Amino acid sequence: MSILKIKRATIENLEDITAISRRTWDGDDYLEEKAPGWIKDGSLYAGEFDGRIVGTFRLSHMPEGVLWLEGLRIHPEYTGHGYGRQMADTAFETGNRIIADGQAECMEFSTYINNHESIHISKSQGFRVVNRYILMSKEGIDSDAEIERIEPSHSVFTDLTDHIPCGWKYPRLCSEGIEWALQRSDVYRTGNSCFLRRTDSDETTPLSGAFENPDSFFEGAEAVAKSAGNSHSCIVLHESAKDMIKIAFNRGYGTWEPVNGYNVLIFRYNK
Repeated sequence: MSILKIKRATIENLEDITAISRRTWDGDDYLEEKAPGWIKDGSLYAGEFDGRIVGTFRLSHMPEGVLWLEGLRIHPEYTGHGYGRQMADTAFETGNRIIADGQAECMEFSTYINNHESIHISKSQGFRVVNRYILMSKEGIDSDAEIERIEPSHSVFTDLTDHIPCGWKYPRLCSEGIEWALQRSDVYRTGNSCFLRRTDSDETTPLSGAFENPDSFFEGAEAVAKSAGNSHSCIVLHESAKDMIKIAFNRGYGTWEPVNGYNVLIFRYNK
């Protein structure tokens, strides 16, 4: 097995990184859009083989001492050669060095339930599941509910559980985490329901009042999606919100593949 040369990504690597992104998740991947900024801040790493970038990962600092792992990718033409394991092991070793230097306390990441290889590798490294969510979407939305963008207090987040869903990033539910989310998201109110939508994402998550008034939440989420020009509404719910999940299914929301209660896992590693 050939050994990858893993280094910080540079602007000269963008063409290869774009090629990886366009072959990931049927082209519905965020890496191409995010890579220039991640290269600029030095958080994106690239694995090189024979002069070509074939893999990536990113490590960035999040609230409450969390080092967030994301963007772990291997070009489809190079899968099956152990490169994914090399990239994951290097990400793990790099994160451990950052923790050992006192710059972070733990590593976390989120992944789809059927990302079997990443789940297997992360468990073998000592990561454990600490939270579960369900990502659902509905096509053909047509809501005209009145929505109001608000400047919320931290109290609207109190119904959440340990993390704040924020477009595949899940900051911890703490004052610093709330501020992190608010810097990247808008909070809306419709009726008695509040909800969060990240500005560069189509995902919406319920906040205070939404669990007591689920129909109001769904109408508001769909109205915001419609006003943003989306043909669909996308929501993220904690696995414990069983009544709201049931209502979502009854309203026509679904998941990519049949699931039993959740399809997004949050992993954590403590040294």
